[in-house]
Amino acid sequence: MGESLVKEFQDEEDTLNRELFNRVTVGLIGIPIIAVVIYTGGWLLGALMALTSGLGAYEYFQFREKGTKGLSVWGVMLSAALPLIAVLYPTYHEFVQLAFALVIFGTMVSLIMVMWCRWPEGSPIESAAVTMMGVLYIGGTLSFWIFLRAFPEEVMSSDSALPGTILLIFPIWVTWIGDCFAYVLGSRWGKKKLAATVSPNKTVVGAVGGVAGSILGGLTYNHYLLSEMTGFAFSKETVFLVCVLIAVAGQLGDLSESVMKRQVEIKDSSNLIPGHGGVLDRMDGLFFTVPMTYFILLHLSYG
Repeated sequence: MGESLVKEFQDEEDTLNRELFNRVTVGLIGIPIIAVVIYTGGWLLGALMALTSGLGAYEYFQFREKGTKGLSVWGVMLSAALPLIAVLYPTYHEFVQLAFALVIFGTMVSLIMVMWCRWPEGSPIESAAVTMMGVLYIGGTLSFWIFLRAFPEEVMSSDSALPGTILLIFPIWVTWIGDCFAYVLGSRWGKKKLAATVSPNKTVVGAVGGVAGSILGGLTYNHYLLSEMTGFAFSKETVFLVCVLIAVAGQLGDLSESVMKRQVEIKDSSNLIPGHGGVLDRMDGLFFTVPMTYFILLHLSYG
C-alpha cells in the first residue's frame, strides 16, 4: 500500500515537472521568436496573426462538428482577413469602420449560405451565429495585436519600433507568467476546485497564484522595460491594477475556452502543438488580455 502511494506520488511529480518543462520551453523559445516578429511589425506581424486566426478558426469549427456546425471555410476566411485589414488600418478607430462592414457583410452571407447548407436539419440560425461568433472571438481579438503594436505611433507619433514591441509583449508576458504560477501552485497545493464542472484541474490556489504571478511579472517588466523604453509613465499602482485585470481576464479566457470544449466533450482543441494542444489552447487567455490592455491604455491616454 505504501509503495503504491509513493509510486503514485512520484508519477504525479514527474508529470508536473514534465508539463512545467514543456510550458517553460515553449515560452522561452516562442517569446523571442514572437518578439522578433512583433518588432518587425507590419505585414509580417499581420501575416502571423492571419495564420494564427485561420488555424484557430479551423480548430474552432472542427470541434464544433460535434455541436451546431458553422460554415467553416467561410469562417476561416473571415477570421484570417480581419488581422490583415488591421495592418492596413492599424488604429482601432480606422479599423472598426471597415471591419464592422465586413462583419455585417459576413453575417448576411452566412444567413444566405445556411439556407442551402443547413436547412432544414442543420439549425441554420444557430449555424450562422456559430460562424460569426468564431470570426469575432478569434480574428477580431487577434487584430488587437496590430493595434497595440501601433499604439505608440498613434499616441506619440513615434517612428521607433521598440515602444510598440515592448507594449505588446507586456500583456503576453504577464499572461504567460500568471499561467505558469497558476499551474505550479495549483498542481502542488491546490485542493479546492475553482470551477470543477468547467475545468477540473483549476483550483482556487492556482487562480490566486496566477494573479500573484502576473502582478510580480508585470511590476518587474514595468520597472525594467515598460517605463524605460515606451515613453509611458504609469504609476506602480496603475500597473498593479492593470496586472490584476490582465490576470483575471486571462483566467476567464481560459475558462471560456474550457466551456466550449466541455460542451463538445474534447480535451484539446487540436494536436497541433505536441503536448500543448492547439492554437486555441495556447491563445485562450490572450484572446481576452491583449484587447483589454489596448482599451485600458486607450482610456489612460485619452480619458
